Amino acid sequence: MKIPVAVCDDYTLFFEDDEGFCFIHCDCVRWTNSVRKRMLADLVNIQKQDIYAIHEVCDKKHAKFLKLFGFKFLKDFVGLDGLHRQLYIRRT
Repeated sequence: MKIPVAVCDDYTLFFEDDEGFCFIHCDCVRWTNSVRKRMLADLVNIQKQDIYAIHEVCDKKHAKFLKLFGFKFLKDFVGLDGLHRQLYIRRT
């Protein structure tokens, strides 16, 4: 279950625990440089453990987002739906 951990008018960050691994989700309403800075500050403040993100290989915007927020490629995998994805991590 996704739990909101940072909520504002421009975005909501969620954490989701999956067998001890913390995954992040983000719903972004508006994207500006100031929103990016606030989101990064929120992420730094709420991160207490390694955070994982699942990346759809063909999504270039998401790849840029992961890089901006310090996520690093961890491994390739095939999802339950048979699609190729990548797992990224942001270490504490």
